[in-house]
Amino acid sequence: MKRTALSTAILLATTPLLADTPDSNAEAHTLDVVQVTAARIAQTVDETLSSVTVIDREEIERLQPQQFTDLLEGRAGIETSQNSAFGKSTSVYTRGTSSDHTLLLIDGVRMGSATTGGASWQFLPPEEIERVEIVRGPRTSIYGSDAIGGVVQVFTREGRKGPPKVNAFVGGGSFNTREAGVGVAGGTESTNYSFSLSHFATDGINVQDDVGDDDRDGYDNTSLATKVSHRLDNGVEFFGNVLYSEGTTEFDSGSIFAPDESDFVHAALRAGVRIPVTQRWDTELSAGHSRDESDNFLGGEFFSQFDTRRDMVDWRNDIEVADNVLVITGIDAYEDRVASDTVYDEESRYNLGAYSVVQVDMGRHDLEGSLRYDDNEQFGDKVTGQVAWGFQMTDPLRLRASYGTAFKAPTFNDLYFPGFGNPELAAENSRTFELGARYTSGPYYLDAAVFETGVDDLISNVCIANCDDGDSRTDVLQPQNVDEARIRGLELEGGYAHGQWVSRASLTLLDAEDRETGNELPRRSPITARYDLDRKFQDFSLGGSVIAKSRSYNRVDNVDRLSGYGLVNLRASYQIAPEWQLQATVNNVFDKDYETAGGYNQPGRAAFVKLRYQQR
Repeated sequence: MKRTALSTAILLATTPLLADTPDSNAEAHTLDVVQVTAARIAQTVDETLSSVTVIDREEIERLQPQQFTDLLEGRAGIETSQNSAFGKSTSVYTRGTSSDHTLLLIDGVRMGSATTGGASWQFLPPEEIERVEIVRGPRTSIYGSDAIGGVVQVFTREGRKGPPKVNAFVGGGSFNTREAGVGVAGGTESTNYSFSLSHFATDGINVQDDVGDDDRDGYDNTSLATKVSHRLDNGVEFFGNVLYSEGTTEFDSGSIFAPDESDFVHAALRAGVRIPVTQRWDTELSAGHSRDESDNFLGGEFFSQFDTRRDMVDWRNDIEVADNVLVITGIDAYEDRVASDTVYDEESRYNLGAYSVVQVDMGRHDLEGSLRYDDNEQFGDKVTGQVAWGFQMTDPLRLRASYGTAFKAPTFNDLYFPGFGNPELAAENSRTFELGARYTSGPYYLDAAVFETGVDDLISNVCIANCDDGDSRTDVLQPQNVDEARIRGLELEGGYAHGQWVSRASLTLLDAEDRETGNELPRRSPITARYDLDRKFQDFSLGGSVIAKSRSYNRVDNVDRLSGYGLVNLRASYQIAPEWQLQATVNNVFDKDYETAGGYNQPGRAAFVKLRYQQR
């Protein structure tokens, strides 16, 4: 029976990835890294017509991250900004676009707050993650609103065929940090399953100087993840997955009498069925639910509640209309709902979308086109599209070019927040050109891309009253579609994995300009770079990362300058026994003082240790 694209995606998504692992050798690396986010089907990174980075479980454990942004910072085209560390508000800028222009997916579930528009990156637990796929460039024509800069998809831990295998860890370190977790995963010929539970807690650091108390602002997160699938004899497969996190994060607001804190819930749930209708037609029907909830307390007293929930359905079809032509088409819909002590003029809205992707294999040439129609209850309809071309110039060298349009829907705060919102807002719109090349030879690879993105109708807060009294505190602001941005950039990413050596490097050069003022867009550094290097010595391994950023500006007026910095992180591990491993890391080795958001402190030198158990 011929395997269609959807069944191939299922198979490859549940196959262990061999990218950049310390134990990999040249022979193992002939198996290419697979991703499924760029076009909703399984493709190797070498085959895709997009700029893609994949971070697998081996790399996650090797890097020993304390928070999810440790995995993203400094990657090609990626920059992060945090209001301090450990569970504090976090922004991710992909290719210089706004913080709410990157779509976060968790196992296919759309995440993000309907009120603020951004995703809660700070609450993602690294221990529950199997792999991360970063797709840079517009993907609205496939996924809908928010994907102007790109898509980051997080896949939770997976089970594979074999007897149940237990994994566990316990660790701790600086700032009275402690963590622990346990999980089990396995599978049979027809059923795969995984279940894990983890807890992370830290006293943290003082978020802001001279604001509120001088105490440390802590964070705790308890997370549960489960994933299960069952395939019938006729090929029909049922699946479901859950990632649920809850906890508390403290912050500084000015109160000196009691802690300021926020209780949060961050969750993604999805279930569905995949059906092989014919040898050339697979269909999938799924339903999902996401939550982004926070109850906020100032001085120990309840202050505000912002709970947003999203229900979604997706019907997708993969059809091989010819041996060299694949069509992916589907319909999806979601409804956002807001529950808050703040009274919004509207508390829900729906979005209905229809999408299609066509891929044509012409030997050394590949063509891909996508088109999507969205009907949004608030601002009406929108059509976006993308075209891409690839050319296999030589066996190791592949060229690509693409052009795509995208949009970002205004948030509930932009539209309906009392005394502030503007229900007449239109969606933000963008267009992106990209040229890229990828060279792969044995254990080496190098990927390069140049791009230009223009964003129109950017939403910005404009003063509409009391603007000339000389006191900005009395200004009356309202969001309006006024700004335009032009973002140009160069991305380089390369890697090497052979024998006992593993390395990966990335460099991004960025020119992100507000066309109305000529100012640089805030918190976008013109230069960012990252280099990871690891070496294994039998049972020992040593490694380190260097992350560097040039200066940027904290505000749109380019007055508040953030200094550039460089960080060095070192790590080591020792395989005590086949099933036991001891890990240690020292972050910010040279105790650099730096900020990624003006006025918010970042940790100095910090050390952590972790003991892992993995049943073989």
